[in-house]
Parts: sequence; structure tokens; C-alpha cells
Amino acid sequence: MTQQGATGPSKAPWLVAAVSVLVLAATVVFAVVMLSGGSDDKSPAGASGTTTYQPGDQSIDKVGKYKPGKVENACAALDLAAIERLGYPAEGKPIHEETNTGTGGSLECSAGFQNASLAGQANFDWHSADELFEQSKASAIAAPPAGTTAAALSNLGASAYYTLEDSSVASRTDIEVKVEAKDENLFVRITFRVSGFDIQADREAVRQAAEFQARTMMDRLR
Repeated sequence: MTQQGATGPSKAPWLVAAVSVLVLAATVVFAVVMLSGGSDDKSPAGASGTTTYQPGDQSIDKVGKYKPGKVENACAALDLAAIERLGYPAEGKPIHEETNTGTGGSLECSAGFQNASLAGQANFDWHSADELFEQSKASAIAAPPAGTTAAALSNLGASAYYTLEDSSVASRTDIEVKVEAKDENLFVRITFRVSGFDIQADREAVRQAAEFQARTMMDRLR
């Protein structure tokens, strides 16, 4: 039989360790409560840590000559009727999306036509990205992919260029032109594509149509 000492039974090692852990946990909880200002946290249970965007001090009326609020519908910044006048009837309803953060924003419009499609994008960039734009422009012009031509455009914002890809074969026409332009706080990209069987499309006319839409968008957002 095991004998006990005069001061009572000795504690099991596991019991001593458990008590130590509980004391340490209580100390940590107390410290956290003290640092957080007490236990009156009104945050709802399960609240996420997502931060809502807050516009900065810059006023939209003081920065740049292009404003997101000039049009309520992104497609209003383009001339969709001009595409129909080229002989491509509209098909379906245009899709548009507008974002206005108060100090910037973006516009996007996509429209379908018979044997053609048009997409326009405008980004209001308060933190100028001129250097990046010029790098992209130089790269596109210096080394266009096979079947693609590219060149700078004049009198379209501060800087602009186009790329034209013609993958037409036999009786099928497939021409796509992209025009990109940068001016002060605005970046514009237009993509105009003509495709279909047994249709006639002039490469230069397609390019001019895309350039016209870029110019229209910049004019309407001033």
C-alpha cells in the first residue's frame, strides 16, 4: 500500500500542468480585454474585415478634364448608330457597366451587330500611367504579331495607336481593330470587329470606324 506524507497526498503531474495552462489562458484573455478597452465590443457576430472604399481628398471637379459622371450609360459615350450606317444592323441590346468611386471610375459598353461587334472601355486614372501606356504602345508597334499591323495615331488625345489583325480567308472576312488612347486622366480602348462569310469589308474603313469611336468617347466624356 502506498503511504501518504504528513502534508497530504501529492498532486499528479498532469493535474499540475492543467492548472498552469488554465492560469496562462486567463492571463492572456485579461490582457486582450484590457488592450481592447473592455468587453463592450458592439461589432456584430461574424462581421468580416472587408474595408469599404472611401474616396480621398481629391475633388472630382478639380482633377483632370474627363469626368465619369458625364454619361449615365456607358454606351452613350459611343456612337452606335455610326456602326449601323456602315451597313451593320444592330442585334440585341447593348450591355453596359459604369463605376464611379467619386475620385475616378470606369465605363464599359459592348454592342452586337450583324457581322460586327463593338466594345468601348474608358478608365479615369487620377494617378497617371503615361509611362506604362507608352511602353505598351512602343512594344505593339515595334513587334506586332503575325498578321497584325500597328501604328501611332495623331490628333487623338496626348498619345494613341492602333493594332489591326486580319485573319480573313477565302470567302470569310475577319478583321479586328483595337484603338488605345491616353489623354490627361483618361484611358480609352475601342475594339471593333467585322466578321462573316461573303461580306465585303475594307481594312482602312474598319480602322477609321474604330478611331472615330475612340474620338467620340473622348469628346463625350470631357
